[in-house]
This record gives sequence, structure tokens and C-alpha cells, in this order.
Amino acid sequence: MLENLFRGIMGVLAEAPQYNEFFARGLAYLGAGIAVLTGMSQGIGQSFVAGKAVEAIARQPEAASKITSTMIVGASIAETTGLYALITAMMLIFATK
Repeated sequence: MLENLFRGIMGVLAEAPQYNEFFARGLAYLGAGIAVLTGMSQGIGQSFVAGKAVEAIARQPEAASKITSTMIVGASIAETTGLYALITAMMLIFATK
């Protein structure tokens, strides 16, 4: 009886590398999906910033150039988050093959 249990465990362990490969690939795809979600939240944040800039320009039209330049700098910094997410997702997808 103990010998059959040992053979069963050894049979499962012999196939473990195959399962580990699929498990690692699945987790990499899951991580890539989460990375893409950060890119989506970055887009929501940029639209919020643009809306607030439009409100500020509507209140103070004489400060439009300063508000616009500050908004562009903030949007470019926020855009790097989306680019990092894209790079991370691509690395996770293509590095697991």
C-alpha cells in the first residue's frame, strides 16, 4: 500500500515541470492584464486633469498660458505611467514563451 502511494506521488512529481510552465504562463498573462488596467486608470486621470484645467481657464482667462503649460507637464508625467504599464505587459507576455 505504501509502495503504491509512493509511486503515485512520484508520478505526479514527474509531471510537475509541465504544470509549472502553464502556471507561470497563466500568472504572467494575469499580471499583463493588471498592468493594462493601470494604463486605463491613467487615461481617467488625464481626462480629470484636462477638465479641471478647462474650469480654471474659464474662471481666469488671463492665466490660460500658465494653466495650459502646467497641464501639459502634468499630462506628460501621467503618460509615463501608461507607457511603463505597456512595457511591463509586453515583457510579461513575450518573456514567458
